[in-house]
Amino acid sequence: MNGMERWNLGRLGKDIYWDGHNLARLAALYGTPLFVVSRKRLERSFEQMKKAFLAEGLDVDVFFSFKTNPLPQALKALTACGVGAEIISEFEMWLARRLGLGGDRILVNGPLKPRALLDQAVECGARMINVETTAELHVLKEIAEKLGKKANIGLRINPGLKKRRLQFTTTTGSSSSPIGFRRLSEEWNAALKLIKERRDLFQFRGLHFHIGTGICSPAPYREALTHALSFMDSLLENGLSPEILDIGGGFNIPTLKEINLWEAARLFLWNKPQEPPDAKNRPTLLREVARACADQLGGYAQARGISLPKIFIEPGRALSGSSQLLLLTVNSVRERPAGPSSVFCDGGAMSLSQILISEYHAIFVANKPETGQLKKYNIFGSLPTPLDLVSFQRRLPPLSRGDILAVMDTGAYFTSLGNNFAGPRPAVVMLENGTSVLIRRRETFEDLVARDIEF
Repeated sequence: MNGMERWNLGRLGKDIYWDGHNLARLAALYGTPLFVVSRKRLERSFEQMKKAFLAEGLDVDVFFSFKTNPLPQALKALTACGVGAEIISEFEMWLARRLGLGGDRILVNGPLKPRALLDQAVECGARMINVETTAELHVLKEIAEKLGKKANIGLRINPGLKKRRLQFTTTTGSSSSPIGFRRLSEEWNAALKLIKERRDLFQFRGLHFHIGTGICSPAPYREALTHALSFMDSLLENGLSPEILDIGGGFNIPTLKEINLWEAARLFLWNKPQEPPDAKNRPTLLREVARACADQLGGYAQARGISLPKIFIEPGRALSGSSQLLLLTVNSVRERPAGPSSVFCDGGAMSLSQILISEYHAIFVANKPETGQLKKYNIFGSLPTPLDLVSFQRRLPPLSRGDILAVMDTGAYFTSLGNNFAGPRPAVVMLENGTSVLIRRRETFEDLVARDIEF
C-alpha cells in the first residue's frame, strides 16, 4: 500500500475516491483550487479523541479551537457531536453564539482579551474565562459588578517547560514564554488574594495550560502536569479547589509534520526537501496523554482526599487536520535534464496558504495510478517566486498538464490563514451523507474590492 488507507482513500481504476466521491470529478465540478471536507472524518476524530480519555476513567470535555478552521458548516458538524468552542476573539464569540452554543459550551482564552469580549463572556456565562494577569481579573471584577453576575474564571499558568533547541513545538509552555502566571510570583499571589476576597464576583473553576503545537510525544505533557500539581498545591493552601484542569491542545496527527528550525534552514538554504513524519507510535499519543493525566492527577487527588478534576482539551489540528484535503490542478510541467522537474499548479504557499512552507503534507495524484516509475518534482503555485511552494523533491507518477494533485491534512489553518494575494480564495465542499455540498463559494473579483470606497 502507498499510505492512502491512512486517510480512507481508495482507488477505483485510475481515480482516487474519498468517502465514495471521485476527487478528479469534484475538481471538474467545482474547479480548483478546492478544499474538500469529510464530515465523517471530523466526527470520527472527535469520537476517537473522547474515547482515549474516557478509557482512562477521566471525565473530559472537548472544545475545538475555532481559530484553527472557522468554517461555519464544519463547526456546525462538530458542535452537533457535542464539541464546545475554544475562542480568542469577538468574531469567534459571535460565531459560537450564531451556531447556537450556550455559555456552558464556550471557553475563552487569549493573552489580550478585548473588554467587549470579556463583557460578552460574563454575560453569556462562559464555562471558563482563562485569566492571564491580575489586570484582567480587575476588569472582570468591574464587569461582574456591573452585570450582577459571577465570572467563571480559570487561571492560565506557565508550566515552565525546558526550552528545546531548534524546536518550536513547546515554545508556548516554556519558561521563557511571557504567557501565564508563574508559581510563587507576586502576581500569582495577588491573583489568589483577589479571587478569595471577591468570591461574590468570581466563580473559580480551575487551571489552564497550553504548551505548544505539533507535539508528537507525551513527555512535554507529563512535564507540564508535574508543574501543574505544584500550582494546585498553592491553590489548596489558599482554600481554592480546582474542579477543572484544562490541558490545552497542541496534539499533532501522525500523517502531518511541522518542520523545525533546522529543517527550515535545510529547505531554504540548500533546497533539501521536508522530511515525512515518523509515524512510529504516534497514533497512541492521545492515549498516552490521557494515561498521564489519569496517573498523575489520580494519585494526587487520592493522596489529598480531593475529587479528580474534570479534564478540558482544546484540540485544533488533531481534530480537523486530516478531515480536509486540497485539490490543485497541474498547469505546466518543465522537465529538467538533471535534478527534479518543475511543476506549476494553481495554488501554493504565497498564493494560497503559507502553511505549505512550514509543514510536510502527503500528496497523491488523484487521476493517475501509481506505477513503479516515480519521478522527482519541485511543485510550485502560479506566482513568479520560488516561495509559492507546494513541495520540494516529491516523488510522484509522471505528471502532465491537467493532472489533479490531492494535498492531504489541510484542515488546520489553511482556511483561517489563507490569502487572496494572487486572486480569489478557493471554494470549500463538504462530503456528507453520500453527497457533496458547497459550503463556501469561491471568492469573486467583486468580493476582493467590496470594502473599497467608491471603486
